[in-house]
Amino acid sequence: MDLSVEEASVLHEALEQLLESQSFPRLERVHRLLSWRLAAASDETASGLTAELARLAREASTLEEYEAARDRVLGPILERLESPENRDP
Repeated sequence: MDLSVEEASVLHEALEQLLESQSFPRLERVHRLLSWRLAAASDETASGLTAELARLAREASTLEEYEAARDRVLGPILERLESPENRDP
C-alpha cells in the first residue's frame, strides 16, 4: 500500500476512533504498524521527545523493536508523571 503521510494520518485517526468504540483485535496491529511508520515519517525538524520517538521509529526493523525502544524511553517519563507527587489533590 502506498499512502502519503496525510492519507496515513487520516487512516490512523479513523482506526483510532473505531478502536476506541469497539474491539477489533485484527485492526489493532494495523493501527500499531501505522503509528510506527507515521512516527518514522515525521518531520526531521522536530525536537525533544517527538524527535527522539521519530529516531527510534526510523532505526527499528520491526514494530516490536520500535515498541520496546519506545517503552524504554517513555516508561520513566510516564512513571514520573503518574507519581503521587505529580497528581492533583
